[in-house]
Amino acid sequence: MADADQSYVDEPGKRVPVAYEADVVVAGAGIAGTIAAIAAGRHGAKTIIVDRFGQIGGNMGPGMFAGGSLHFALKNQSDADDTELLNRTGMGSIADEFHRRVIFGRPNADRITPEVRRQLEQTHHNVSGYTMGSGGGSPGYLVDSQISSAVALEMMDEAGVETLMSVYVSDPIMVGHRVCGLFVETISGRWALRSKIVIDATGQADVAMRAGAPVLQQMVPNMGLWYSLGGVDWDRYEQFCSENEQANEDDLAWARRTLPGARSEADPAAGDNHLLPLIRKAWEANEFKYKRQVGTGIIHIAIRRITDGMAGGRTGTAGEIDVADAKIYSQMEREHRGHIYQWARFLRKYVPGFEDSYILVVAPFLGSRGGRYMDGVHTASREDMETERQFDDVLYEYNDRRSQKNCDVPYRTLVPQRIDGLLACGRSSVPYGPNFRMRSNMLMNGQAAGIAASLCVNENVEPRDLDVRKLQKILVDLDCPVAEDERLVGLGLK
Repeated sequence: MADADQSYVDEPGKRVPVAYEADVVVAGAGIAGTIAAIAAGRHGAKTIIVDRFGQIGGNMGPGMFAGGSLHFALKNQSDADDTELLNRTGMGSIADEFHRRVIFGRPNADRITPEVRRQLEQTHHNVSGYTMGSGGGSPGYLVDSQISSAVALEMMDEAGVETLMSVYVSDPIMVGHRVCGLFVETISGRWALRSKIVIDATGQADVAMRAGAPVLQQMVPNMGLWYSLGGVDWDRYEQFCSENEQANEDDLAWARRTLPGARSEADPAAGDNHLLPLIRKAWEANEFKYKRQVGTGIIHIAIRRITDGMAGGRTGTAGEIDVADAKIYSQMEREHRGHIYQWARFLRKYVPGFEDSYILVVAPFLGSRGGRYMDGVHTASREDMETERQFDDVLYEYNDRRSQKNCDVPYRTLVPQRIDGLLACGRSSVPYGPNFRMRSNMLMNGQAAGIAASLCVNENVEPRDLDVRKLQKILVDLDCPVAEDERLVGLGLK
């Protein structure tokens, strides 16, 4: 029956079948959620993970990375005195294992020598000078995205994790101020999943928000959509580039007037000068004229080589955008896909080497660097990084490569205010800026959340009442980079 206020409709109550009873339910199979589920399962919790896609891995799976790489923060450094914690000790346990198994799952992995394999297994690093021609950066996105999903599924099966794919998380099951499971929408109708602990790994703190936990909204999220093209003649295109390296000042001035936001953080490689005269020609002929209706930034005007015959790129949107608004998000999805189509059509008509090119694949969802996140018992912040804050309940150390500063990420960032039975991990628990959501951090974040959830179940305590020292000791025993050795001694962890 319609409410007196015609802008609302009363939803009738109904009985929902309980499809599963579990110790831990993880909402979202992205980077952090995937590792959280594996960690919870390995530490004895009966675990279920739910995701809206049929492929797990989130940004590093169906999202095809869109930027950075699987192992962006895990490169050996040429400087022997490099003190960056992550570069020296890896991520620890499950996160390191996942990383290695993806490397060993790449094409031509049989070329990995016994010595390189030993170094990878013992140091958890990318070995200096070691490349497979497919991992890391644009060339590896298509390869690593499929391998990452396959490896994650294998590890979930080994940990006894139940996976519910193509299933949508709806509302939390609430008893007072406690989350006791999730309602989910499936092809079979609405189900109830009862659990002792729920982990919000939705990337937008969806569960925390619906449970009534305080959340914060990031209005500068930076969104992007990865795509790949086939049928590219790279020899012809590279010859064109070598003959057209510089745009003239008139074209550059036109670009500054006409393409606002082209060099935003969302479009870091946009604006290759050799393409500007062709873009201008198409623009003035009304054959390629597409600006954002939401935010700023235009489609990448840059080409990245993936392999022979293939190219790739990423769209971008910057500006103050409420990505928790479903209408805006839907508009952006439509807009970005339209841009990719128009960009591909422009390339075919105007750019040498792309005459026979075509859209090969487009990621099924927008990647986001920020958005809504939980305002936890402690909320990580730029101030934490700038002042290099340390916390007794540290889970891992965040290293900011740009500022060369670091800070602790404490357990309290995973714990909501006011609500029990709930933990958050990944982007649901930290803001964008500084780069808390770097993939290595998300892997460690999810690992800690999954182990914490299993401890809460085993000890029958709420997440806010967990003895964090027990969690930290497990992380240290698993060689996770909780802190420097001297500090571990001071914390009584070593």
